[in-house]
Amino acid sequence: MNTCICPYPGLRPFTEEESIFFKGRDLHIRQIVNMLEHNKMAFITGASGDGKSSMVYAGVVPYIRAGFSKAEYNSWLVCDFKPQRNPLESLAKSASAQLQISYHDTLIKLRRGFSALVNVYKESGFYVQDGDDAANRGKNLLIVADQFEEVFTMKENFHNGTPSNDTYTAVNLLLETIRISVTEQLP
Repeated sequence: MNTCICPYPGLRPFTEEESIFFKGRDLHIRQIVNMLEHNKMAFITGASGDGKSSMVYAGVVPYIRAGFSKAEYNSWLVCDFKPQRNPLESLAKSASAQLQISYHDTLIKLRRGFSALVNVYKESGFYVQDGDDAANRGKNLLIVADQFEEVFTMKENFHNGTPSNDTYTAVNLLLETIRISVTEQLP
């Protein structure tokens, strides 16, 4: 019996497991990884259906996991979230799962704002500054805010020109995390 595998996922984005089928974006993947290495951030914009999520999940993530980026540690944690109706809760849920810590504690800490996300990462045990254990236990952290425009399009997040407290905190956390990551050269 001959079994065929369809290489197209339909309307949904490719996943990391489907990266073998994702082709033709090698230059863009390298450009994004280069931006991440130098700026600690990359914004991927385009029209709906252009393949932005596929490029991240089936392109960038497998590329860095395979060791093709200049990273401090060999392993990666991918904290991906969709802002949806409460970006801070979505971020806390993903961060707590990846960093293997309590969601409730993570949410409380993130609500403090400013350097809270960096502090949560540093306290997790996956950030190892010096020592022999760094190569074995240390993990780089990649934060992916997929469908970030939801911050501004969901009425629960941004209504009448004013962001909710949690939305304001989530956006500022991400911006401050980028700033601190560049300043401290965090992995």
